[in-house]
Amino acid sequence: MAERRPRSLDWSPLLADVMAGRLGAAEAYRRIFEIAPPSPARAAAEGPRGECPICGTTAPFLPFGLAHRPGDQCPACGSLERHRLLWLFLRDRTDMLASHGQLLHIAPEPCLAPGLKAALGPRYVSLDRFDPEAMVAADLARLPFADGTFGTLLCSHVLEHLPEDRPSMAEIARVLAPGGRAILMVPYDADRPTYEDARLATPAKRLAAFGHPFHFRIYGRDLPERLGAAGLAASVRTSQALLGAAERRRYRINRNALLDCRRL
Repeated sequence: MAERRPRSLDWSPLLADVMAGRLGAAEAYRRIFEIAPPSPARAAAEGPRGECPICGTTAPFLPFGLAHRPGDQCPACGSLERHRLLWLFLRDRTDMLASHGQLLHIAPEPCLAPGLKAALGPRYVSLDRFDPEAMVAADLARLPFADGTFGTLLCSHVLEHLPEDRPSMAEIARVLAPGGRAILMVPYDADRPTYEDARLATPAKRLAAFGHPFHFRIYGRDLPERLGAAGLAASVRTSQALLGAAERRRYRINRNALLDCRRL
């Protein structure tokens, strides 16, 4: 895999400034890419052993996130549970890594981007509003591409960060070719409808409601209908259905889900 500067996705070092109002969303998103990842040496003392299917590392995994989830983060490439699930799905359940069309990777994760770029070469395009290493700097709600440009698209844990998510869903559908495929991941709870409330207008209120100061919702069982209104036929694929219990333990993958979408 090509080298890419390792970075952290952990908001913990920024949380005090965010909660105190000293750091707004745009600057916080930019600073997250400047935080050094935790030292791999911490893993031996801090986490249960796991195997990363992305980089091949087998080692004790690190805790991660505002809740310090144990055994979550690969100490080598920095992958989290959702990244490992997405990689296994792409590798074993789709032909996207061998596709002949262009793939758009929105908010490219440092643990996934090198492998995707190595597999797809010039057919790989990454985009982010804040990440200085993304190939294209743009807003998801205003993608700078013609209709039907991409055969495939990846977008993981972005939509919940947007106060208005429907315009971005429509843009995802617009830039996909007819029949094109998008794999989306978001915080998802199938046991209830999507929970969002415009009155939760401060980082503190959103942290209490959604588990993150810059999340605006937790998606629920109505998400396929919301995507359908944007032009995407979506099916929910859960980690429990995709992987057996032994595989989930091996790769340190929790209860998670992805949306497998086709442009209508």
